Amino acid sequence: MVPRLDPGASHCAIKVAIEPLDDAETLGETWRELEARSDASFFLTWHWIGCWLATVSSGVKVLVARDKNRRTVGLALLGLAVRRHYKVLKVPTLYLNETGVDAKDVVMIEFNDILADRELARAVRRACLDHLLAAERIDGHRVDAFVWRGAEEKNLEESLAGLGRPWRRLAEVSSAAVDLDAVRVSGRSFLAHLSANTRRQIRRSMVLYEQRGGLRIEAARDIGEALRFFRAAGELHQAHWTPRGEPGAFAYPFYVRFHERVIETGLPAGVVEFVRVSAGEEPIGYLYNFLYRGRVYYYFSGFRYEYDNRLRPGLVSHTLCVERHLARGMAVYDFMAGDNRYKTSLGRPGPRMVAVVVERPTLPLRLEGLLRRAKGWLVKGRPSARPPHRPSGPAAKDGS
Repeated sequence: MVPRLDPGASHCAIKVAIEPLDDAETLGETWRELEARSDASFFLTWHWIGCWLATVSSGVKVLVARDKNRRTVGLALLGLAVRRHYKVLKVPTLYLNETGVDAKDVVMIEFNDILADRELARAVRRACLDHLLAAERIDGHRVDAFVWRGAEEKNLEESLAGLGRPWRRLAEVSSAAVDLDAVRVSGRSFLAHLSANTRRQIRRSMVLYEQRGGLRIEAARDIGEALRFFRAAGELHQAHWTPRGEPGAFAYPFYVRFHERVIETGLPAGVVEFVRVSAGEEPIGYLYNFLYRGRVYYYFSGFRYEYDNRLRPGLVSHTLCVERHLARGMAVYDFMAGDNRYKTSLGRPGPRMVAVVVERPTLPLRLEGLLRRAKGWLVKGRPSARPPHRPSGPAAKDGS
């Protein structure tokens, strides 16, 4: 008989431990079982976490929360790395579901959280945070800070409220999404929900593309085709960002290896989609999406930009993809984090994604904090915030 969970249980009744990763296969079984009892986003499923773990291969610890019946009610992975402040101060730091290494964390996890049983989510988060912040050493390594990036603002602030330890934001970014269910209920087309200016741009662009032999959208039919789409999208992505002085996501070998693995495992499972949009025989855009629990998570794209600025491959590709998923019965088309203009043109504001750090009040960190705030007031008239320690923005995730 499965023990009944008490939704009002105190986080004190939950026992938390940091354990070595001895057997990824066994962890996967436990993870998937808990995933079924959670309200997790795609980024906390074993489809993402398992591929990430296999690509990282070493140096990761497992955070486990269990209830009084020894049932697993919370899981997360932890990376330990040394953050350098101003190239001088070295701070050994724990990272939630990340490594702390820029070249690996370029994969940009979003909706980052502790995988938790939905009936105990708040208590699990608090118990895990209490345990992490109380741990001064892990396997003999000192820990002076904890970084939680890519988190949904509401969940994170709820978890940190009343923590008794100062924390600060490293970064924050808006998100946007299309409520597909609301579009269906309205009885109007998707385009009818957009501003007159956005509709005009999309329709004019579609007419110009149609003159080349018709517009069409097609999803990769198998792993081989999806990987070809991925590489073609990468070429367009790099061609867009490299001339701007950005490395682009495909400059990071870990990024490519990780997503090839996600495609190889996720496409057959129906949680990965790679679509190509063509005008006549020429591809004008590729979209890489995750599909989970009625939600389309748009993650990455590559578009063919031309000198004619009336041609909007991104707006057209997303419009066709939104219409595709309206017809397929999906509930939400999520553009996720990013301040890109096309996201606000096509979608409505969603939750803010934030990154925070909680630091142990050591003397060096207290001094560093005082100097940072003083510099902020002198230079900008406000406290300065340290930028996130990883490649960020569209050049590291989407290519629009």
